[in-house]
Amino acid sequence: MVDEFEFFRNVQAYYQHMRFQVQFTYRILHKTNKTARAYGSFNCRVNPRTQQVEYHMSLESEMIARPFSEKGSLLFSSQYPEIPPQSIVLEHYPILKLRYPVPIQYDWYAFIFKGTQEAFTVQSLQQVFDKYRFTGVNGEEVDAGLKVAAVSIDWYNGMKRTKV
Repeated sequence: MVDEFEFFRNVQAYYQHMRFQVQFTYRILHKTNKTARAYGSFNCRVNPRTQQVEYHMSLESEMIARPFSEKGSLLFSSQYPEIPPQSIVLEHYPILKLRYPVPIQYDWYAFIFKGTQEAFTVQSLQQVFDKYRFTGVNGEEVDAGLKVAAVSIDWYNGMKRTKV
């Protein structure tokens, strides 16, 4: 059995700046995608008032750019607005909140580990990337068709890989 203060201390000490990597694709031309990577870290914060563990992530991707393209065919035409060179930047983005039961008569490490596996999946990060929009040449929001392909978490310098 672990008391709540020790749980708070352990989570704050062990789960700060855990590194992860996201491999994703974005639309460059009609039916043509390009692969890129984003590197980030996450941390867990214990909120004793609400008895929740909060997972927050920060990440920055490689530079992404797309030229203006227009494809015309007999049935339809496709237009892809230009994306000037930029990267995806998210700071302290809340990804998951888990309620922890008190008294803590369970393996707190397994509880946090299971929450991390739930928070950093291809599907959960795809939901975050679906909301992200790039800034176009004229300041308009541009959807680049981001698709998450893989997520890797650095557990003590060993990578755990999750794919679609």
